[in-house]
Amino acid sequence: MKLKNYILPIWLILFAFRGLAQDPQFTQFYANTMYLNPAFTGLTYEHRFAVALRNQWPGVRRTYQTGMFSYDYNLSDLNSGIGGFVMQDVAGTSRLIHTQGGLSYSYRFKVDKNSEMRAGLQVAMNQKRLDYTKLIFNDQFINGANVSQDALQIERVNYLDIGAGAVYNTTNFWIGVAAKHLNQPNASFIANVEPLPIYFNLHGGYRYIITARGSGKTKLEEFVSASIHYRRQQRYDQLDIGAYYFKDFIQFGLWYRGLPYKRYKPGFGSRESISVLVGIEIPDRFFKIGYSYDLTVSRLGVNNSQGAHEITMVYELAKKKKRNKRVVVSCPKF
Repeated sequence: MKLKNYILPIWLILFAFRGLAQDPQFTQFYANTMYLNPAFTGLTYEHRFAVALRNQWPGVRRTYQTGMFSYDYNLSDLNSGIGGFVMQDVAGTSRLIHTQGGLSYSYRFKVDKNSEMRAGLQVAMNQKRLDYTKLIFNDQFINGANVSQDALQIERVNYLDIGAGAVYNTTNFWIGVAAKHLNQPNASFIANVEPLPIYFNLHGGYRYIITARGSGKTKLEEFVSASIHYRRQQRYDQLDIGAYYFKDFIQFGLWYRGLPYKRYKPGFGSRESISVLVGIEIPDRFFKIGYSYDLTVSRLGVNNSQGAHEITMVYELAKKKKRNKRVVVSCPKF
């Protein structure tokens, strides 16, 4: 293997020991709405199950592999939503494993017939650990041991994470804000204190309905939607901007990720990828499956990274009388 293929795994190890955690990200963030913003919890007819699998940069040895399962429920009589999720992210040759399990709650305020305001809160337990058998420490060069005594003294990291968010949603547009690590937990593997910086994101968009049918024109047949997703943590930020087209049961999307005119330092821009998405919704079955591919446009290059693959599946279950109720949902499904 060429030296450049070791650069990212080595960087991941150093990054982990400093405790400056990078939050996993999804291209199809609207298929993982509770991870995007807890205010989206329960934004469905009744029950919703979602699965997401992401393999980022498979061309670079053992980079990021992320999986997430979530469930949420619309407590319509209480104007509330409840849900829970489990997420695991594995990174690097050292197998930095981040496991997170959380609960979310949201409350809905009706503004008028076609719009609402939602607020949400999320509490999650986190664990981070390394596979130390994949690493070589200084004492192993001295005594020739297979396992480092220094490594055995490094424990797993457990911490509680608190997040919150809000969304204003109408038939045609939406805008939301969310924040994670509000309690700034200590995520350091060693004795020092390394509080996680607050992670902030802003998301929103507009949907133009071309054709619709049914009572109140709630059954959409064709529409186009434009959207943005901006996030920031300390001095680092990123922007996704893109559009979707939906016709009958199929949806296409095209996204650009990066801030092309920003430079963190000379020679290092913030271009990341161009994403192509296709989603299929099975009519009257409330089942959706989406696939996206991220074409790397950064200096890492698509030949080295081989892009990123992501698959999502969402299944909604509701009684017939629940399905007949109007649910204000303008954001895309993938």
